[in-house]
Amino acid sequence: MSIEMTLVAGLVFALAWANGANDIAKGIATLVGNGAAGARLAVWWGTLWTALGGLAALMWGAELLQTFADGYLQPGFPVGRAFIGSVLIGASCWVLLATRLGLPVSTTHALLGGVVGAGLVAAGTDGLRIETVMHKALLPLLVSPLIAVALCALLLVAARWLARRVPAWRPGCCARSDWQQNPFVCAAPGSTPGSTPESMPRPPWLVRTWVGLHWLSSGMTSFARGLNDVPKIAAFLLLVLAMEPATGVTHHVIWPALWPVVAVTAVMAFGSLWGGFRVLDVLSQRIATLDSSSGVVANLGTSILVLIASPLGLPVSTTHVSTGAMLGVRWIDKARPEHADALKTVIYGWLITLPVAALVSALSWRVAVAF
Repeated sequence: MSIEMTLVAGLVFALAWANGANDIAKGIATLVGNGAAGARLAVWWGTLWTALGGLAALMWGAELLQTFADGYLQPGFPVGRAFIGSVLIGASCWVLLATRLGLPVSTTHALLGGVVGAGLVAAGTDGLRIETVMHKALLPLLVSPLIAVALCALLLVAARWLARRVPAWRPGCCARSDWQQNPFVCAAPGSTPGSTPESMPRPPWLVRTWVGLHWLSSGMTSFARGLNDVPKIAAFLLLVLAMEPATGVTHHVIWPALWPVVAVTAVMAFGSLWGGFRVLDVLSQRIATLDSSSGVVANLGTSILVLIASPLGLPVSTTHVSTGAMLGVRWIDKARPEHADALKTVIYGWLITLPVAALVSALSWRVAVAF
C-alpha cells in the first residue's frame, strides 16, 4: 500500500477512535447517571456490546455501508485520495475536539458535513445526489431526535403505569441514591418506621429483573450504536482499499469488507476504553435526572429507533436519538439535572457539527489539490 493510502487509512482509524471515545457514553449514561454502575465498569460493558454490534454489521450493515461508500455522490464523481482524506479530516478533527471538550456530537453529522463540503468544492452541486442527501440523511437526522423524545415520553408513561408496584422514594425511608439504584430498597423490612414484611414485600425476582433489564437495555443501545456507526466509517476504509488494485477489494462487493469492518470495530473499541469518560460525565449527570425506570425507558427508546434504521440504510445519529430519549424523560418527569445543566451546550454542538465539518473538509480539499 502506498504512503498516501496509508495516511488516508490512518485518518479512517483516527475517526473510528474518535467515534468510540465520543459515542460510548450514549449507551451507558443511564447506568452511571442513576448509580447502577461506576464509570469504568460501564465503559467496559458498553465497549463489549459496541464491538458485538460492529461485528453484526457484517450481516446487517450492508445498506449503510453502501450508502456512505457512494450513495451521496453522482456516478462519475472523482472520488480520490484527496476527496476521502478531506472528508475524514473534517469529520475526525471536529469529533476529536468535541470529545476533548466533553461535548457529545454526531459522527454521522460530521461525516455528512465532510462529504457535502468536500463534494461542493470538488464538483459543485452537480457532484452530489441532493435528493438522497436530503431524504436519506438530513431528514432522518432531523426527525429522529423528535421521534425519540415522543417515543420515550410514551414509553415512560407506560412504564410509570406498569411500575405502580415499584415503591416511590419517601423522605426517611432510605438514601435517595440507594433508591435510584434499586427502588425496592424502600420496601425492605425496617426501611421505614412500622414497616413489616407483610405490609411492604420485596420480591427478590422482581429486584433482579429490574436491575437486569436496565443492564440489558444499556447493552442493546451500545449494540445498536456499533451496528449503525461501524459501516459508516468502514465504508471509507473500503473506498481507500478499492483504489489499490493489489488489495483485490471493491466497494461494490460487501463480503471483502470483512477485515475493514473488524478493524474499524477494534479501533472504535480501543477509543471507547481510553477516551470515553469526558462525554460520559456530561450525558450521565448534566442532561436529565435518571432513576432506574427512566434509564430503562431511555435505553429502550434509543435502541428501538437505531435498530430499525440501520438495516434500512438510514444513518440516524445515535447521539441525537439517545440525547432525545433523555430529553423525553426530562420533560415528562419535569426534573432538571442536579449538576450544571448542559442541554444548551449539547444543542449548540448539534447545530454547528455539520457546517464546521463541511468547512474544514472544504479547506482540506483546497489545500490537497494545491499541492
